[in-house]
Amino acid sequence: MQKLTKNVYTETKIRGCNPSIVLTREGSVFIDTAQWITTLLEMRAFALERGPIKALINTESHIDHIFGNHWFVGECPVIAHENLEKTFWKIPPAFNQTTYDYSVDIIRRQDPEGLPYMPAEKDYILNKPNVTFSDRMAFRLGDHDFKLYFTPGHSDANISVFVPQERTVFVGDTVFQGCQIWLHTVDFDALFQSLHFLSTLEVDYIVPGHGEVIGKKELKDQVAFLHDWLSAVATGIAKGWDKEECVKRISFADRCPVDIGQDDAMDYIQTCNVRVVYDYLMSKQ
Repeated sequence: MQKLTKNVYTETKIRGCNPSIVLTREGSVFIDTAQWITTLLEMRAFALERGPIKALINTESHIDHIFGNHWFVGECPVIAHENLEKTFWKIPPAFNQTTYDYSVDIIRRQDPEGLPYMPAEKDYILNKPNVTFSDRMAFRLGDHDFKLYFTPGHSDANISVFVPQERTVFVGDTVFQGCQIWLHTVDFDALFQSLHFLSTLEVDYIVPGHGEVIGKKELKDQVAFLHDWLSAVATGIAKGWDKEECVKRISFADRCPVDIGQDDAMDYIQTCNVRVVYDYLMSKQ
């Protein structure tokens, strides 16, 4: 894990989201969960050596953020946005697998040492959030404040977790740093508003959903990448291309790699992103 401050740790070198831990005087708070079981168990052991686990926060509903909820059953409250229920434990139909089979396949290929710890499907407990909010929520644990904000855009359940004492905010998939952006559930207008809001927070560290930890100045790179997607498809539309022609001609595959362990998703990301951007732009005409 990467140590950001005395009390904040995150893991950016695995497949899936960047799971994180905040240590407090009274115990730890997990923000999202690792998609690799070995990493998940290592992070849990690290936290438990330092005290009880007091809360798990899911920044969104996508599988790479919530897969590990099972391992926190009965241990602590699970906190998330109220919209998370609608898409919890669901994956894109294009994946042609059940969510459980998809998860097992990832573990088998990329985390084989974790496979013995994967429960049978009948024993896997989803452990959905039992504490939800709509716009904002705050709680204090030990000597730390946790301020949760609804920051939609990547999905309609995205939240950000601001810990002022550590000058750190965990933003989930509102930011993809140095890797391909998944736009399959995006609301562009909401996403731009959320990125602007995040730029107003007094922080030194921004922990993205994917990629390396950044500072506030790098938020503009995310905004620019989104505008590049919009501009590329808008140019295609201006040339008279229909949606499928845009799909054939537009790709950002050479712009940056996919995140760790997602090499097989590059074509899906490009195709899906173009279609989503096309539909958004046409809705504005």
